[in-house]
Amino acid sequence: MSKNMTIKDIAKALNISVATVSRGIRNASDIRSETRNKILHFIEESNFHPSFIARSLVQKKTRIIGVIVPAINSHYFSQALSGMMDVATEQDYHLMICQSNENNLLENKSLDKLLACGIDGLLISVSEETVGTKALENVRNKNIPVVMFDRILPDFNCNKIIVNEYEGAFTAVEYLIRKGCKRIAHIGGPENLSISMQRKQGYLDALKTHKIPIYNKLIVHCSSFEVTALSVIHKLMKVVPHPDAIFCINDLSAITAIKYIRKKGFDVPHDVKVIGFNNDPISEVSDPAITTVMQPCYEVGKLSMGVLIDEIQKGVKDYTTLTLRSSLIKREST
Repeated sequence: MSKNMTIKDIAKALNISVATVSRGIRNASDIRSETRNKILHFIEESNFHPSFIARSLVQKKTRIIGVIVPAINSHYFSQALSGMMDVATEQDYHLMICQSNENNLLENKSLDKLLACGIDGLLISVSEETVGTKALENVRNKNIPVVMFDRILPDFNCNKIIVNEYEGAFTAVEYLIRKGCKRIAHIGGPENLSISMQRKQGYLDALKTHKIPIYNKLIVHCSSFEVTALSVIHKLMKVVPHPDAIFCINDLSAITAIKYIRKKGFDVPHDVKVIGFNNDPISEVSDPAITTVMQPCYEVGKLSMGVLIDEIQKGVKDYTTLTLRSSLIKREST
């Protein structure tokens, strides 16, 4: 039989109706088991694969979920995607993954492409440039469920899955204080990002709680995460007296900080202690190994996908924000 065989060909070969073949393929309940077995045996012998597009048109569902992340090669997002994939596979959904490269224009183009493919739902962690909600409102106006994870837009009303960034930052800075640090600097991320705001607030509140002075000169921001980390670290280490600890927005900026500090003749951790965030694999093999805040990224992916599929299948009455906890991994950099 030709590999281009259709459901009509199967029906003709078995002398049954097209509707009966369709019910057999879908394993519908209103078909006799012996008829279904005959259809499935014929399909197996013929190496027949139902047209995905045709099936989608009939069911008015593609079982495709669109995912947009800032960077696929990030440890955090690769682990989150792995969690999403495991749940999607278990529930017979397929992922269409796009990367925004921290660019809002590319993010919007990705949204248009995903909509054109007829996605059943959208998972998104917004780019560092994203501020407005218009593009996402357009998605929801087409009755497509949206779930945001990790980086969210507070003004967009939908289900959201986040990690307690504030708690992670507070715990990290409090640990530095208990180590005797008094001049703790902070290398933050892009100021408009929700994760940057939460981590900075955790840093500030830890200092306030323990009555440690806050020096504005010791707070700097990377406009593009680790891309500008070197220049802001250079700025930090010119402050006199220099910081005795640095709480970094992520592990890559922490590694950059350690390299620069040691190049200038200071010792890590004796002169300057350094803490990162995310628990990237490189943080463990760095010299010295980096104390960092571990996030449950795989669990974020699993939970995000589960919440979205549940909304696709059952609808939603009330939106909620689910928050997972982080933990501090203590290593040699402190």
